[in-house]
Parts: sequence; C-alpha cells; structure tokens
Amino acid sequence: MSSSQIRRPRLAHMRFLATLMVGAYILINILLACLAPVTDGWPVWATTALAVPPMVLGMVHLVIPIARRPGA
Repeated sequence: MSSSQIRRPRLAHMRFLATLMVGAYILINILLACLAPVTDGWPVWATTALAVPPMVLGMVHLVIPIARRPGA
C-alpha cells in the first residue's frame, strides 16, 4: 500500500471530524441562544436536558449528512 493511499483516508477522516466539530459548535450555540430567555435562572442540568433532544436531531439530520458529503 502506497503512502498516498494511507494519507487520503486520514485526510478525509480529519476533514469529517473538523466538519462535525464546527457544526456541533454552531448548533449548540444557536440552541443555547434560543433557549436562554426561556431557561434564565434554571439549573445547568435542566438547561442541558432541554437542549439535548434538538441537538441530537440537528446532529443526525443536519450536521452529519453535511459532513459525510464528498468534498465537504
């Protein structure tokens, strides 16, 4: 196996991970900003419990499909 065949999957994997991290960062900040007026004064665990379901849906149906696109 040549070194170029080894590097391509590694580069694709790194690009996938970077896209996921950026997408998750943007998504969680948007969710927390939208929830802030509703959850003002709530304990952290309650705010997190409210943010997790839309975060998971956003990751599964938005961020991961974008990250899996070739050339993303």
